[in-house]
Amino acid sequence: MFAKRWVAVLAAAALLVVVLVLVLGGGGPTLYWHGQHFVGGDAALSRGEQAMKQVAADDEGATTAGSRCYFSLPLSGSHDVSPFIRCGPVLLPWSRQDRPWLTFPLSAATTSGGAPRLSVQTSPLPSVTVALDKAEVLVRPGGGAPQGSGGLSVPDVPRQPSGWTGTLSSPPATLASAPAGSLAVAWAQSYRLLAYGQAGWLPAHLSPTALRAAVVPANSAYSVPGRTPGKGPRATLLLPPRGDVFVMAELAIGPGESAGAVPVQAGAGAAAADRPLVQVVTGTSASTVATGGGPTSLGAAPVTTTVVAVVPAGSQPVLVITDKGLAQRFSLTDGQLGRGPGVLARPATDDPVDATGRLGGTQVHVLDASLVWFAGSDGGTVPPRYNQAYLQVLAGTTPANASLGLSPSDFSLELPGGRALSAQGLPVYNRRDVVVGFVVPASFSTGTVVVSSGRSSLRVPVHFD
Repeated sequence: MFAKRWVAVLAAAALLVVVLVLVLGGGGPTLYWHGQHFVGGDAALSRGEQAMKQVAADDEGATTAGSRCYFSLPLSGSHDVSPFIRCGPVLLPWSRQDRPWLTFPLSAATTSGGAPRLSVQTSPLPSVTVALDKAEVLVRPGGGAPQGSGGLSVPDVPRQPSGWTGTLSSPPATLASAPAGSLAVAWAQSYRLLAYGQAGWLPAHLSPTALRAAVVPANSAYSVPGRTPGKGPRATLLLPPRGDVFVMAELAIGPGESAGAVPVQAGAGAAAADRPLVQVVTGTSASTVATGGGPTSLGAAPVTTTVVAVVPAGSQPVLVITDKGLAQRFSLTDGQLGRGPGVLARPATDDPVDATGRLGGTQVHVLDASLVWFAGSDGGTVPPRYNQAYLQVLAGTTPANASLGLSPSDFSLELPGGRALSAQGLPVYNRRDVVVGFVVPASFSTGTVVVSSGRSSLRVPVHFD
């Protein structure tokens, strides 16, 4: 009797082994792809494991010696594998301890024999580690998945200090294109927003100098001599403080209004010395951004730069360009330019009239008429309201010193319908020239500049599209 029971126990154990081999071995009828036996399962898992290790290496992640990839079943009694594999345990610097799995999408192509051949995508989707779904079961040839995170801890790596700002050598490919018309024109420079976006991390090679500013946690592997960001092996990622993100703006910096016909003052008042203040603002916090300057002369090619700043996650960051009291704002959430002076949004604001006439014993040359926000040779005179502009007129005389005899009262502007506006003098550093201005609507299009002396006058039509 005892011998018969022993034989029954052995038979039951052998049957259990066969069942486990079929279920976990991947080669039996237990696992299917849409109800069909599949091939290439081992190769797909192997390729997924290579991709997992590469992600961990690229993203400062941690794995265990037993980290593997597994087919996923939605329930313990399921037979069709899910259209993805789970790989882990693996923890990235932004992972949570209870979410140690990377997900790689699976697909299949029909072979000549009719069986689907599995293949795996080598970029995880999503790019963060996740927890298993409720009731999800992981299987693979040789055994099931480990429990939890396999003893791993979230990597403690260098992070940029709070409020950090900098520039990147090139924009990340993940930036969104800015809407057309996102152009802020200041006196010294103009700023066209090309692209914008946010990121939880950036490749370190985009800003190698940033690693020198990174804060190294005391318990991090990088706190060991020879592993600090500034010495020895370097971190491969730039990371913000926990709870923060990076916000970026790709800018094309070109000439501002000072690149027009009115000469600007040399030295301290020159356009090249006037650097607009560029800040990333979130709520009551503002971080000044160094853009690296840019061209200020007419016709100079724009200089492209990508600025980056650390901001709180979930905030609504705004890029603010401030110059001579004017603050222009780009939303770094949707790329839209905020409300600003209407004349700065106009594409054609200069009319090189080049008219000459003799007034008494002096020959007067009206050289240029332009619609501007920043008027005068120092750009320091601005209209009272956003819907206004200055019609700025540049004139000279022959002989040159005769310009001392011209005054703003000699100039007027006739509008359609007969109304006339008086001129005001504008700052000019070159005393051989005269610059006057008329406050007009930002939509101004047609009028006649009149220069009078005694009974003589010079009438100069101006027109703007």
